[in-house]
Amino acid sequence: TRRSSDLDLKILSYGCSTGEEVLTLRQYFPMAFITGAEINKHSLALCRQHAVDERIVFVYSDLNEIQKNGPFDAIFCMAVMQKTPHVIKEKRLLSLKNIYPFEKFDRQVTDLDQLLKKQGLMVVHFSQYLFSDSSVSAKYEALESGVQDDYGCPRFDRNSELVENIAPVKSIYIKIRA
Repeated sequence: TRRSSDLDLKILSYGCSTGEEVLTLRQYFPMAFITGAEINKHSLALCRQHAVDERIVFVYSDLNEIQKNGPFDAIFCMAVMQKTPHVIKEKRLLSLKNIYPFEKFDRQVTDLDQLLKKQGLMVVHFSQYLFSDSSVSAKYEALESGVQDDYGCPRFDRNSELVENIAPVKSIYIKIRA
């Protein structure tokens, strides 16, 4: 039997691309209200072509638009907070300052933090920066099971400089402080 709280669960798929992630989340969370947010208008149009139930919405990735559907119990950022990782790997870039500076990543994470309830989950998977370096990371505790050591692309520090030999990176965090 489903608990009534399952109906209250709100999930954000941040950077949902063409919507497949939202459809996958629906399989795992059959009664949740799921918001897919996408900045690419062409991809967003493709999202809106999916046959979805009334508890799934797709919105333009703007903080004010996203806020209308929050606050969220879980936010998924899957391979979103990065810029052309394979090109960066191939070119062996040592800095992301001119392409995707840490400050931009930190602003995105800070904005998402505002949308997440206390005790909510923040999932930042396949990112060029570490969530643990963000200015809001002190509000979170990493879950042991969420490790993303299969990324395979370079990682960068708070100065947007390449980090060599990085330890396994956590990707699932619970918000312990508001």
